[in-house]
Amino acid sequence: MVARLFRLRVALLLSVFRGDARRVTRTVLFGLVSIALAVGYAWLPQLLSGDAEARASIDVFLASILFALIAFVPFFANLGSIEPRQFAVYPVSPASISTSLYTSSLITWPTIWLVLWLAAGLVLRPERLTQPGLAAIAVVLTLLLAMAFARVSSALVRLIVPARATAVLRWIGMLLLLAALPVVVFLLADAFRSPRSQAIQDAASVFGWTPLGAPAAGLALAELGDAQGALMRFAAAGAALVVLLVLWFWIVARSVTSIERPAPDGLSREGLEIFDRFPARPREVIAARTLTYWRRDPRYRIALLAIPVAPVIMIVALWIAGMDAHTLALLPLPVILLLFGWSVHNDVALDSTAIWMHVASGTKGTHDRAGRLAPIMLIGLPLAIIGSSVTVTVSGDWRLLPAVIGMNIAVLLVSAASSSIFSALMPYPATRPGDSPFAQPAVQGSGAGLAQTFSMLFALIFSVPPVVVSVFAIFDPSLGLNIVALGFGLVWGAVFLALGITIGGRIFDRAAPELIAVTQTFD
Repeated sequence: MVARLFRLRVALLLSVFRGDARRVTRTVLFGLVSIALAVGYAWLPQLLSGDAEARASIDVFLASILFALIAFVPFFANLGSIEPRQFAVYPVSPASISTSLYTSSLITWPTIWLVLWLAAGLVLRPERLTQPGLAAIAVVLTLLLAMAFARVSSALVRLIVPARATAVLRWIGMLLLLAALPVVVFLLADAFRSPRSQAIQDAASVFGWTPLGAPAAGLALAELGDAQGALMRFAAAGAALVVLLVLWFWIVARSVTSIERPAPDGLSREGLEIFDRFPARPREVIAARTLTYWRRDPRYRIALLAIPVAPVIMIVALWIAGMDAHTLALLPLPVILLLFGWSVHNDVALDSTAIWMHVASGTKGTHDRAGRLAPIMLIGLPLAIIGSSVTVTVSGDWRLLPAVIGMNIAVLLVSAASSSIFSALMPYPATRPGDSPFAQPAVQGSGAGLAQTFSMLFALIFSVPPVVVSVFAIFDPSLGLNIVALGFGLVWGAVFLALGITIGGRIFDRAAPELIAVTQTFD
């Protein structure tokens, strides 16, 4: 089977040169550009620094970036052309399938590009061959780990993610890429400014003990003459390779003995715009309807446009007062997320003409609360992750990223929980659907100020603990404390969001008729 798969891989390689002259020309040009990129990426550390120790840190950092792409791009992009499940109909054992697929991965264009990169690194840096045995171990481990990462990622996504969700998965991958890009650009720019950058050294010391950077760290230590340190990194990389291979064999065995989970009942595919993407269940339908409101209703758009104004005013005032620029960079995003999550604290009143449908259909309050928070989650979570990356890039210390992410997500979730409770507890008159978003409802004694004050105080008070923990981690930017701040922020926010949906749902169930009466009075 191995020989057949090798022949199939060769046929797939050569297939890119088939077709008309224009396609072949594009393929050749793309190949030449890829070769140039491989050589340039191998030459980049030498361009950035002539110092051996500084260059070693840059080597580890750049190799870690490359391994991260190899490990995660196949999971989110699903580029594999030959997968284990395709062999389920043949009388072949899972062990034979896994071995054949793994070894034949040598004959793929990404692996060939990786070989070119490794070869260019050895040719351009002959000092790496001072200990040829260790250099050979580094090259072999790099190839085997890269193949294992790619195979596991590609097969795992086929096993656990249904085909209908691949588009969502690609969006998540794009989100993570956009979140990581500012930090990577910042570190590279820092390396260009100062080859002995502390940020690059810290990143290299962290990644050097992970599967992403261990082979490169071992090769760099071998180049510096530290054979013992190199062997320790190679041992870490070898242990990771064993774990990945065991996982790969398990995934293959599972893939050839299972089928994809069928689509959920009531999932439409055409004719209903955004409702096509959601199953016909209460919570999901309410989420789709709320997203439609956010896209079409000018009342929501005006509220979103107003949210960035407060942080800008606050930053200008603090800047005039003399606050440090690095501290100022950390403030705008939490304020924006706080206001964004708080912006739906009166969503029941905004939905006054349709709230009766939820009551008449017997919709559970928790479904109503969770569905209405869909836009907050779909917009706020990407904003928190990408914005946190930009924030630490501006502040100049990438080590703060876990704590900043934990703080921002906690603030968003706590403010969303506050809105989930108070939109059912204290609705007040809002602009009617179809009216100008700048119009004001003519209702006396509406209680708007009280509802806004209490909902904002709730969000502010219960956002304090994750903010305090993150502030400690920001002022003491150690990896352990930042990870604690990230975990605490995520858990705190998730717990309060669940409580907000539950409490708000119970209030909605208990006061549903009164909510209809109040909102109809407003209209």
